[in-house]
Amino acid sequence: MSSALGVSMRISSKSPASRVVVALIAVGPFIFQPPCFAQTSSAAPLATSDAGLAEIVVTAEKRSERVQDVPMSITAATGVELQSLGITDTSQLEKLVPGFSVDKTSYGLPVYLIRGVGFNDSSLGVAPAVTVYTDQIPLPFSAMSRGAIMDIDRVEVLKGPQGTLFGENSTGGAINYVVAKPTSSFEAGADLTYGRFNQTDVEAFVSGPLTDTVSARLAVRNEYQGDWQKGYTVDETNGEEQFHNARLLVDWKPSDIAKFELMVSGWVDHSETEQPQDVAYTPLVVGPTARVVPYPVASFPPAPSDPRAAAWNPSDNLSQDTHLYQVALRGDVNITDQITLTSLSSFERYQLGLPIDWSGTTYPIATEVDDGTISSLFEEQRLDGSLGDRWKWMVGGNFEHDIVDEQQNFNPLITSGTAVGPFDFDNFRIDNAQGIISKGGFGSIDFNFAPGLTSQTSVRYTSQDRSFAGCTRDYGNGEIAAAIGFLSSQLTGKPQTIPNGGCVTLSASGVPLPIVTGQLNQSNVSWRESLNWKPNRDTLLYANVTKGYKAGSFPTQPSSVASQFNPVPQESVLAYELGTKFTTPSHMMQLDGALFYYDYTDKQLAGYLVEPPFGPIPQLVSIPKAKVEGAEFSLVVHPYANLTLSANGTYLQTRVDRNPPDPTGPYGNSTSFVGQSFPFSPNWQGVFDAEYRFAISGSLQSFVGASSTSRSATSGALLSGAAAVAEEEAYLRVPAYTTLDLRAGIEPINGPWRLEVWGRNVTDRLYVTGLGRTSDFTTRFAAMPATFGVSAQYRFGAH
Repeated sequence: MSSALGVSMRISSKSPASRVVVALIAVGPFIFQPPCFAQTSSAAPLATSDAGLAEIVVTAEKRSERVQDVPMSITAATGVELQSLGITDTSQLEKLVPGFSVDKTSYGLPVYLIRGVGFNDSSLGVAPAVTVYTDQIPLPFSAMSRGAIMDIDRVEVLKGPQGTLFGENSTGGAINYVVAKPTSSFEAGADLTYGRFNQTDVEAFVSGPLTDTVSARLAVRNEYQGDWQKGYTVDETNGEEQFHNARLLVDWKPSDIAKFELMVSGWVDHSETEQPQDVAYTPLVVGPTARVVPYPVASFPPAPSDPRAAAWNPSDNLSQDTHLYQVALRGDVNITDQITLTSLSSFERYQLGLPIDWSGTTYPIATEVDDGTISSLFEEQRLDGSLGDRWKWMVGGNFEHDIVDEQQNFNPLITSGTAVGPFDFDNFRIDNAQGIISKGGFGSIDFNFAPGLTSQTSVRYTSQDRSFAGCTRDYGNGEIAAAIGFLSSQLTGKPQTIPNGGCVTLSASGVPLPIVTGQLNQSNVSWRESLNWKPNRDTLLYANVTKGYKAGSFPTQPSSVASQFNPVPQESVLAYELGTKFTTPSHMMQLDGALFYYDYTDKQLAGYLVEPPFGPIPQLVSIPKAKVEGAEFSLVVHPYANLTLSANGTYLQTRVDRNPPDPTGPYGNSTSFVGQSFPFSPNWQGVFDAEYRFAISGSLQSFVGASSTSRSATSGALLSGAAAVAEEEAYLRVPAYTTLDLRAGIEPINGPWRLEVWGRNVTDRLYVTGLGRTSDFTTRFAAMPATFGVSAQYRFGAH
């Protein structure tokens, strides 16, 4: 791997085109991915055997196809392989997916990025750039994806804009979990994991026929873990996990031409929220106008380089109350032998109750509870079919109605800036209610020009109407009402009074408003054109050009002026991709790669805005022009029946090319963002994996494996670059890291059970999963420390 990294460093000074080409040639052979997976754009296996690498079938284009035949970059893996890697949540897919990374908002909620494309905003009701689906049913907001990995058949991760078939808000890509389906005969199984910090995970399922036409599958999962964070200044612990998940599938096949599937699922999370680590305390306001903070925060020691170390107010209740339930119905009817009608309907209800201590100290100085609900109704109807051997087509439409209601409760927030004149305030609330109606129509045509030569064209029209009502509000004690009322009086020259519990957001002229309202109505046309050539069954060359969009939204942030609730507009991307998928005739090796270039307009990126009196607040910055360019490779080698080596790597360059009007840096400095890279977009990422299997008797086999994940340093936000704030900017750098996972196990050859011992992050490496500054506090989230344990699996009645 060091050779590959050296090449990446040496080519950094070359032209953009040269960097991409050289990275594709040089990095690919060295950066590895776990075995038995469908690679970046390949069909790597469900399993390996003496015959070589097996194939996998995906539904990336909403029809069943070999992944090797799909002209786009895809990573796919089975549920068994996810378990072996310890992947139980979408945020852990960076162990598997080239170019996938995760950031956390200031509340610890996940932000998914693919090839540097994501959307980091702390609001509950913002649309992501990477959307998660369960059997093509959207989980439209990232926080809803927590329980998606349970009893799944496989995961499919689609790279690049997926707006034509999957809809907007997938400019980075889409993640589709395909759940395990009811079986035609009785099957049951159980999985048990026990690990460090008293981790106890239990998952079980039962499946089989109920009648001649009805079958069902019930799966349940319980995750428990004891406290893993520990106070480094006081004897306190935090981090207990209590998560419960369940899913019921009922299949009804009334005839040979019709099939219906009902899915009812839900989960409850009463875990303690992970608390951030203190990086630095930097008062926003200094001098006579600064508020005197009644705690020695400036002398509080920053967190040591220990993933377990943290600090929080010991009197706070840190247990969250978050849950989701979902009801979905799918119907497939074969109208003719060539035409199928598919209907997808779903309703989801999500509730968030998440407490967090923003300060990273033990003082009662910055505590918040984020409460909110989401209701989402989705409907899609589509027809797909074929005309002879040369034409495939699809046409359809969908409708989505989302209602989001969020309240961020600051109780207290005491900083150097939480004062106006003689008035201090410790408590306030932010309300953000949004109603979102999205409508879309789409179609696609595949045409086979000649044997092996195919063009694909797809297009979608989308319109979205988004309404907003909200403001920053007094907590009921009159503190911030008095402070902002005083400010309003100063601005207008007239006495102004804001009632207790009232809205404290002011108009442009400084007059208090009863509520802030807004409307954002936008539409777009996304499209994709692909030309691909298959000279033989195991080789594919493709070229794609795609136009994609991500919806705009209204922020949830402390705001004394109504203009700070102005929405960020939709972003658009024009993406180019060249790729290849190749499997040797013996199926002993797969080698896949892609070159890509994204041209962005109005890219939504994470920055900061200094908003008196609240301080530096995370703020979306709409960048007029930006770009992404890069290359990725995947390699799976199965040279012997008992040995698998695999590798993946992504080389990435992101860049801001044009400043927004009147750009504001993260600490209030007028600055230029031109030349800066996107936050949480490392230049390179890679995974190396090796697994060796050997017989220990005529009926038993054993295996040993190791996986190492690496990525380079990146930034946590757009930075100002001013010398006066160089030290603060250094706090917002995300360091490079490398982690090591180990595994070993035993199982019968084609038997019903499996036993595995494992270690994850065995070197106990501290690496950052989220980083930001709010007001006077710069904090980070750290990944789990070294863990180790044992997992057991048993299946009944399976063939």
